[in-house]
Amino acid sequence: MKKISSQFAGNYVAFVNEEIIASGKTTLEVYKKAKQLYPQKMVSLMYVPTKREVC
Repeated sequence: MKKISSQFAGNYVAFVNEEIIASGKTTLEVYKKAKQLYPQKMVSLMYVPTKREVC
């Protein structure tokens, strides 16, 4: 999880089968990218907070 936090901090990420498939600044942007790549799969979205947001 540490790698995800540092690499994607401040962004939304999309997962399919526990694999990150897209990232970006807004949920809509990330969802559209993910559905283009995997139109038939269920996509999960998550926001990765920055260190400042966690403290």
